[in-house]
Amino acid sequence: MFDIHPDSMRMDPTPERVYTVCRIIERMSLSKADLYDAMSLGNPGKSNFSEIKAAIRVATNELHLIENKDDKLILKVDPQILSTPISFRRHISSIVFKRKESTFFRFSAWYIQKNESIATLNSWEVKAKTASLENDDLQGMNENAALGWRFWAAFLGLGYLQETTLIPNMKIRLQDILSISFPHSFSYDESIRAVDFTIWLLSQLPEVQSSTPLPLALSAGLRTLHELGYITLEARPDTERIQLYYVDGDPINDFSHITVKGDVAL
Repeated sequence: MFDIHPDSMRMDPTPERVYTVCRIIERMSLSKADLYDAMSLGNPGKSNFSEIKAAIRVATNELHLIENKDDKLILKVDPQILSTPISFRRHISSIVFKRKESTFFRFSAWYIQKNESIATLNSWEVKAKTASLENDDLQGMNENAALGWRFWAAFLGLGYLQETTLIPNMKIRLQDILSISFPHSFSYDESIRAVDFTIWLLSQLPEVQSSTPLPLALSAGLRTLHELGYITLEARPDTERIQLYYVDGDPINDFSHITVKGDVAL
């Protein structure tokens, strides 16, 4: 799922299944056979077996959350990482967005870079084929890989799933970063120059290629956080501004200063 491209990114190991596998192992070390039995409620089928096996592989080989020791699966990370889906998501993000040679990362970067033109690609098959044609690093990308990608992309906060697309909006990804990394560089509830904030923010988002204006997904995330009151975007006169991706009718298309509220970390 998160291996070097090309890998076996597919639908079976969804975030929910991987999280469930880890939560079960957190409570009790089990053999793979016992875990299959527990997750299938004693009625394992071929499809259940495939899905659980894929989730175990991702949790063990790719995310290193659990390990096989003496024929039993045991937890390999601090149990606090699994305390909530949010803490699980933030831990996973800290791993997968650093793997720049993975199919997941490369397709994420391509998807974000497409901005609103992604809406013209009306199926996951078309999206995968287009990515393969446009990006040499994604040659061989297919529909199954894109279908697998979409679940993790939505879970990790790159956008919101709707029918055959993922609407670009990085609100969740941004909120995670503002909750964890922001206080190491800035202070909550204090106005910051947009230029300084943007330089820092892009250093936290390797999947976003630096561009002017900021891409649609990132701009939509900032606008959403502003509307929810987690941040305040200001456009002061006679100051250097950062351009957001233009949206017709939106009152905020640039900003010179930003205030990140402490509530964003709740």
